[in-house]
Amino acid sequence: MRSTRLTYVVLLAMMLATFGWTSHTAHAQSLTLVNNSGSTSSEWFIDGEPTVILNGFDLSPLNLSYPITIDEVTIAISEAVPQEAVTVVIYEDGNGGSPSDATLLYQTQATIASAGVARIALPNPPTTSAPVLWIGFRLPVGTRFFADEQGSSVLTYWGWTPSSTFDLASLSSAQVLGPSDGSEPVGINLGGVARITAEITQSGGGNTGTTTDATGGLAQQIPGNNNAPLNVLERYPYCGESLLYDPQDIEVTARDAFDIFCRADLGNFSPGTIRNEDNLPAIASRYERRGVLYEVFVFGDFKADPQDSEKLIVPVTHCIRPDNRDLNNAFIGVGYGAPRQWTILPSQRYGDLVCAEVTHQGFLSYFVPRPADAETVNADLQFSGIPNVLFNDITGDGPDRLVCGFRYQLSIDVYNEGFATTQATTVGLIITNNRTGVQSRNIIYQLPPIPPGDTVNLVENFIAPTTYVNEEATLTVTIDPSNSVSELNEGNNRSALPSRLVITPCK
Repeated sequence: MRSTRLTYVVLLAMMLATFGWTSHTAHAQSLTLVNNSGSTSSEWFIDGEPTVILNGFDLSPLNLSYPITIDEVTIAISEAVPQEAVTVVIYEDGNGGSPSDATLLYQTQATIASAGVARIALPNPPTTSAPVLWIGFRLPVGTRFFADEQGSSVLTYWGWTPSSTFDLASLSSAQVLGPSDGSEPVGINLGGVARITAEITQSGGGNTGTTTDATGGLAQQIPGNNNAPLNVLERYPYCGESLLYDPQDIEVTARDAFDIFCRADLGNFSPGTIRNEDNLPAIASRYERRGVLYEVFVFGDFKADPQDSEKLIVPVTHCIRPDNRDLNNAFIGVGYGAPRQWTILPSQRYGDLVCAEVTHQGFLSYFVPRPADAETVNADLQFSGIPNVLFNDITGDGPDRLVCGFRYQLSIDVYNEGFATTQATTVGLIITNNRTGVQSRNIIYQLPPIPPGDTVNLVENFIAPTTYVNEEATLTVTIDPSNSVSELNEGNNRSALPSRLVITPCK
C-alpha cells in the first residue's frame, strides 16, 4: 500500500471546523464530532491494497449524556471508486492511545458515487458509552481523499496488510497499523488530519454538552464495558495497587517521547480549589476528594506547548481503584498550575476501576459528588507539621524541659485540606501531668476562618505549670476542641508534642 501526497493544495470551504476534539451543533438534537482545522487541504490516494483510515475522537471533554448514538459519518473525497463498496467501521476504545486494542462496535458497507463530502447515514445506528471512538473507512484502491493541514498529528491512523486484507474485527491483525505522523510502521505524514466526521445523538436528545443528574446538577460517571481489554494497563513501581496507567499512550501515540513516574502519600500538598468552577455542573464545594493523593510527573519531550510546563503532548489514560463505597460515583481529578488547582475529568468505570484521560502532569486523586444537604463541611482542618514550643535560651532549659512559671510561645500551623472555607473556631492546649493524669493547663486560642488550601500559623503564649515539679508532662494541641466545625475527618485534630517534657523547678 502506498499513499502519496499530491503537489497541489485545494480549498475545501465546506469543511471549515474548529481545531481540537470538539463538538459542533449540527441540528436540534445532534452533535458533529470534528477533528479538523482550517479550510486548506491536501489530497492523498490509496494504492496497492484496500486501506483503513481512522480518526480518533475523545468524547471525555464534552460532558455528554450517555449513551450516545452514532447516526451518520462523512468523509471528504477527491476521487471516488463507485464500482467498489467502502466499509464504514466504528471502534470503541476504553483507554485511548492506540486503537490496536479497540473493540469493533459497528460496520456497514456503502457506495461513494462521486467526489465531495460523502455523507453516509448508518442503518441500525450503534449506541455506545465509550469515552473514545475511532471512526473511519476501509477504502478501495484508487480512492483519493482529503486531509487538513493543521500539522503532524496522531489523530488519524492507517491500517493495512500488504497484498491482502485483514480482519476488521481486530485492528491488531493488520500487518501495518499506526498514526500518520511520519513514524513507523506507517511512514506517512499527512501533515494534518483526515477530513472524517461523525454525527451523534445524546441520550435524551439533548445538545447542551452538560451532564447533570436529577437532584442537583452533579456530573455523572460514564458506565463502561466491563469486557474492555484492561490488560494493557500497568502499575507504577512506587504507587501501590490502586493506580494504573496505559503505557501505549506513551510508547505508541507519543512515540516514547517522555517517561512517566509516580509518588504517593504526599501529605499536606493538595490544593484546595478547582479550576473552571463555572464550567462544572455544580459548584466546586460539591466535589469531595478521597483516597490516596498521588503525584504523576514526567521527563523528556512531553510539552504540548513550550510555554506550558505541565500539559502533555498526548493524554495518558489513568485508572484508579476507589473505595467500594465510592465506585459508582468516583471521578478522577488532576491538580496542576501555579498555584495548583484541580480539574475534575470526565471519568468512565470498568469493573472496579475508574478511568480518565489525564492531560497534565501533577497531583492525581479521585473525587465524589456531595449531596446538596450534606451535614459536614467539605473541609478537613489538620496540622501542617507538629506544634512546636519556641524555647528561649535565657531560661537555660532545652527541648525536653519547661521551667515552672515561665512564659513560652507555642507555634501551631493549621491547614484546610478541602474545598470550602471553614468558620472561625478555636485551638486548645492542654498540659497534663503524666503520673496523675491531672490537667494543669487548659488554654483556648482563637482560630480564624481558613480558606480551602490555606494554612494559618498561630504563635501563642502559655505559662509552664507550677505544680508537679520534676515530673514529666505532655502537651496536647487540639483543633476545634468543641467540634463547632463539622468537617470531613475529625480523627486528625489532635497532636501531642513528640517528647515528654519535664517541669523543672522555678527560677
